Amino acid sequence: MVEHDLDEWYRLYHRDVFAYIGYQVRGRQDAEDIAQEVFVRVLLGAERFQGLSTPKTWILTIARRTVVDWYRKKRLKNWFSLSHAEEIASVEQTAYETAERHAKEAALRQAVRDLKQDMRDVVVLRMMQELSTEETAQILGWTSAKTRTTLHRAMKKLQQLLGEDPLFDEWAQAAEEGVSTR
Repeated sequence: MVEHDLDEWYRLYHRDVFAYIGYQVRGRQDAEDIAQEVFVRVLLGAERFQGLSTPKTWILTIARRTVVDWYRKKRLKNWFSLSHAEEIASVEQTAYETAERHAKEAALRQAVRDLKQDMRDVVVLRMMQELSTEETAQILGWTSAKTRTTLHRAMKKLQQLLGEDPLFDEWAQAAEEGVSTR
């Protein structure tokens, strides 16, 4: 593994790693620290990368394990906050529409936060990180069938938590079809 590849991987995947971690931990500083630890582990383990998966899948697997390790060390009971998720608003939206969208996004973040860890992981990886079923299964160490089933159950649970809303219905429909709305 040459250093250029590591620089390229950082450039290509650091935002994905930080976003994934941001969905898992409460504070921005913690997310930054964990992301740094992820790339230290990538650097130290680069020789072991065999190319059996994409570099992104391999790095997100390291990120997932690093988060688990971090929680083990901290022994926190209040796990996985989405307080630093990306907020995307259209320039053409009115102030009311922007406020409404922010409220819906906050409700979605809270609903995802309320899911069991397995469901939360698959929703974040499939729907928010836009990974394929196969990539998600590989990161989680599951079969593709288990990944699809868990996503289906998670989306049903989110629909229960979020109620009837076209935004949430569109998101759930996309999950059923195996695509993302981002």
